[in-house]
Amino acid sequence: MTMKVFSKIKQILSILLLLIVPACFLCSCDEEHRGIILFNNVPINQNNALHGKKVFAEGTKIYYLFIAPQKMSNDYIRIQVFKLYDKFSNGGEDVVRTKDYRLMKDERYYHTDYFVLHQKGRYGMQVFSHSDFTRPIAVSEFFVE
Repeated sequence: MTMKVFSKIKQILSILLLLIVPACFLCSCDEEHRGIILFNNVPINQNNALHGKKVFAEGTKIYYLFIAPQKMSNDYIRIQVFKLYDKFSNGGEDVVRTKDYRLMKDERYYHTDYFVLHQKGRYGMQVFSHSDFTRPIAVSEFFVE
């Protein structure tokens, strides 16, 4: 009976090893943590924050909530919305909206606002710190139909 238990434990460990090791190498994680962007068609609050939307009607308000991975030290962030195109061979994008926001003292961990888009398509949104415009803090995708 001990041989069966040992065999079962060995089998479970080998399966776990086969799952964990490739996940470590294939994971696109880096040293710094990323923030998140949540979207909704109503103002985001603590009651509806977990019930986000990704598809919006043309010409309606798109509310967003950016949550930073850690307290932001800069006074400003840049929000950029861009339209994504699939018809180019390597993908394409057009920036449709860029706006800088000053962060208040109580908003060092988040920022919320809304915007309106009047053209159907697939869009992306990214948030930058004013100290680095090359690597976004957060990136997310949504659709306008």
